[in-house]
Amino acid sequence: MLWKRQIPILIVAVIGTLTLFGWFVNEPHIKSFVDDDATQWFDILASFAIFLGGFNLLKMQSQKVLRKQQGWQYSIFAIVGFFFAITAGFFYKGNPDVAWGTHVTADGTLFKWIFTYMFAPLQATMFALLAFFVASASYRAFRIRNFEATLLLVSGIIIMIGRVPLGSNISSWFILYLLVLIGGITVNAVFKNKQYTAIFVSVGIIVVTAAGSSLGWPLDQPGIFYLPYLQEWIYKYPNVAGARAIMMGIGMGIFATSIRYILGIEKSYIGE
Repeated sequence: MLWKRQIPILIVAVIGTLTLFGWFVNEPHIKSFVDDDATQWFDILASFAIFLGGFNLLKMQSQKVLRKQQGWQYSIFAIVGFFFAITAGFFYKGNPDVAWGTHVTADGTLFKWIFTYMFAPLQATMFALLAFFVASASYRAFRIRNFEATLLLVSGIIIMIGRVPLGSNISSWFILYLLVLIGGITVNAVFKNKQYTAIFVSVGIIVVTAAGSSLGWPLDQPGIFYLPYLQEWIYKYPNVAGARAIMMGIGMGIFATSIRYILGIEKSYIGE
């Protein structure tokens, strides 16, 4: 029990404390450990984890083939691809003039051929299919149910149209007319009065028409309603602010999880 529970918890607590608080201590030896040693240990552990993950994948796919489970035919391709990649990476270069280690990126080698003519096309196919999944998810997410969903819908439409050539050809005055109509729908929904709605829409159209006539109907003026400018503003400010908030939340979550590991509260790494 000592070697399976207390010792691993002690190692995690000591190494975790040094690595975490080493960023806040200006001591040469601790800084060297955090910047060099801890990183190398992580790479070594990650390398072993990759091997364990690969062999675990091979075990699961082999069991699927032996038991003739659903989709076992695809597992055959996974097993063959696994050994094919292992052979190209460790046993056969394909080009005797290339040194080991550089054969993974050098032209004329088997590994480079796999990457160029198998992995790259499969990756492109996967991302091409991902675009359709994103479109499907956007359709489900952009349905108007509340204020937040409406805001997401409007922002998504502005971003998508504003970043394509079509968006730069849409006049800001068209957007103003569209906003007047949207405002009329809002007024009608709030007051339930057709006269108020008609007055609002009529006044709005007259004001926009008068302003456009006086300014000569410039395509990109007023700039706040020009889609390329508007989508750029959304991308730079609300989007960046939201991304930073998410990163801050992730950082706080990592810190909290690290403290749980250091204090021995979280013991999932030892099977508890």
